[in-house]
Amino acid sequence: MSESSGKKWRAEAALLFVVSVWGVNFPLLKSVLEVMHPHMINTFRFSISILVLGGIYFYRRRKRGVSVWGPVREYPLRIAGLGVVGFIAYQFLFIHGIFHTTAGNAALIMTSVPLWTACMGAMLGTERIRGTTWFALFFVLAGAMTIVVGGARTISFDSRIFFGNMLMLGAACSWGCYTALNKPMLRHVSATGLTFLALLFALPVLVGMGLPEIARTDWSAVTPGHWGIIVYSGGLSTGLVLALWNNAVNHVGASHTAAYGNLVPLMALSASYAILGETVKPIQIIGGGAVIGGLLILRQIRRMPAPG
Repeated sequence: MSESSGKKWRAEAALLFVVSVWGVNFPLLKSVLEVMHPHMINTFRFSISILVLGGIYFYRRRKRGVSVWGPVREYPLRIAGLGVVGFIAYQFLFIHGIFHTTAGNAALIMTSVPLWTACMGAMLGTERIRGTTWFALFFVLAGAMTIVVGGARTISFDSRIFFGNMLMLGAACSWGCYTALNKPMLRHVSATGLTFLALLFALPVLVGMGLPEIARTDWSAVTPGHWGIIVYSGGLSTGLVLALWNNAVNHVGASHTAAYGNLVPLMALSASYAILGETVKPIQIIGGGAVIGGLLILRQIRRMPAPG
């Protein structure tokens, strides 16, 4: 196996770890959302993420003897832009979108992320999307939609929740754009450094959104278990695995990486069954098979030589 192939295999193994963490994160956070406002949770989560990512980034930069703040001085607007798109815009749209719409609608709309990533990558010229790749992306998307629709009884697009649906569509676009915009910057900044620096720009806004909720939170209802989940979520879900996500973008491409995001509903279903005892329907298993099949098609496409 060549060094390049080895890096791609490691990136794909890391992506499986990423979607596992994100899938388990969903049922775990449900208990915390019962006692704490989403903005307050995000304040703690991203503060922990900053510590985890910053520790890794500072250690690596100082070990190499290079400036910690060099990328910020050289690419301030690009890094700040990633912070706005990937952390401020996405988190705001997602949290308020899921508040106004149903959970089924939110999950269904978010499965469109790979399409937005591929479109943005094609527009920026960072991704060459062949016809077979589009087919695989739609195949993955169809599988993810089957998982969500097959297990949701509250899928609804009536006018009462139209506003929430539009916010969720904006969230999907934001995350797709963030994934696509990462790739050009990864030539100049490491995945961990880019994630840390972008989050550093966004953190004051995220903390500002959570501060008003301090006085409204019943802190006596927040248990050590809740804090443990927040540490898990901040250290992994919005910490280390974001760096792994960006690293995968660099090695296997933005659209290919985004397609793995559609495994999250499958992982969430499995975790919900194991943790919360929620049932899984046969049609959702079929959808999971379609998602995996689409990812295998994408990987095979990447191994084929590009047309001359």
